[in-house]
Amino acid sequence: MLSLAVLLTVTAESLPAGLLPEMSADLGVGAGEVGLLISVWAATVIVTSIPLARLVARIDRRIVLGGALAMFALANVATAFAPDYRVALATRIAAALAHGVFWAVVIVYATSLLAPSHLGRGLAVVTAGGTAAAVAGLPAATVLAHATSWRAAFAVLGVAALAIAAIVLTRMPRRRPAPRIAAARGEGFWRDPSLPALAAFGVSCVLIATAQFASFTYIRPYLDAAVPTATDWAPALLALYGVAGLIGVVVAGFLADRFPRGALTAVLLVFAVAFAALTIGVGDVVVVVAGLVAWGFAIGAVFPLLQTMLMRTATDRTRTLASAGMVVLFNVGIAVGPWLGGLLGSGASVIAVTVASSVLTMTAAAVGTLAVVLARRVRPAP
Repeated sequence: MLSLAVLLTVTAESLPAGLLPEMSADLGVGAGEVGLLISVWAATVIVTSIPLARLVARIDRRIVLGGALAMFALANVATAFAPDYRVALATRIAAALAHGVFWAVVIVYATSLLAPSHLGRGLAVVTAGGTAAAVAGLPAATVLAHATSWRAAFAVLGVAALAIAAIVLTRMPRRRPAPRIAAARGEGFWRDPSLPALAAFGVSCVLIATAQFASFTYIRPYLDAAVPTATDWAPALLALYGVAGLIGVVVAGFLADRFPRGALTAVLLVFAVAFAALTIGVGDVVVVVAGLVAWGFAIGAVFPLLQTMLMRTATDRTRTLASAGMVVLFNVGIAVGPWLGGLLGSGASVIAVTVASSVLTMTAAAVGTLAVVLARRVRPAP
């Protein structure tokens, strides 16, 4: 159920990108203004996630999750009925507020439901919703919008989220934080032994997200430049990338419970190698396809592994804010990545984007390895 909720929230975040012509024509604005609906979403999450996570820290996490999903649902339904662009922008901000709270709590809540020996597999199932959103959720919503209208896509998302919110509120277990957890900034917070490792994991996260969105935003221009003879195969190559991502999620679930530290380091290295292959393999279809598959596998595997290590490293005092911080940093990558990709792609070439992503992911691998070493000093991984 939590995985389905993740699928809906991630689909909604990027949905205007798939509906850009329809929304632009109906709302009477340019493509840039519709694109702003995504940028404002990311900015809202960045600014509000941590303060809102602290605000709800004393409330039963089931209620927080259900309430956030209900607000998310109503905001998306409101977007579907928006009479003009200003209302649509306001409803997107409301949905982003709910999105930030949901993501700040969902991993912590899922962790509280799982036995330590099954944490990796459980979190992989939850985060698989994000990968499924890219592979199936966004394309399905786009198809629905093209068959009916863009408003129908938002309405269906909202109704589905409302149904899941009702199930969460009535069927899921209660999980009320202990007072000492709720007071995350209380005495001793800044001396918590998990903070250095959590900070390193956070730096690795923002580097990965920046590299991911710098390159994936401009994947079609890259494919056109790297393998011009295979232009007609671009949809199939992207589907292959998505399937590799789903395989990465499954593999990560098993590895996270058996080799939690080594698996994260290994996947970060695969990430770096994938972008290196995409950089040096220009003109070679086999190398480009191999790099694309490795990239898809790595992006599918890295976040379940990262979230698992984060939850195992964080103490009770730091867990909620660590989760909220990861949401903020990931959205920083969402905001910065496309800008960086556009800057490099227009100023040099689309190949320069993969060069930058390769450097970013190699740095992320180094910082992630440092985080794993620091995590050893906090507590042994189960």
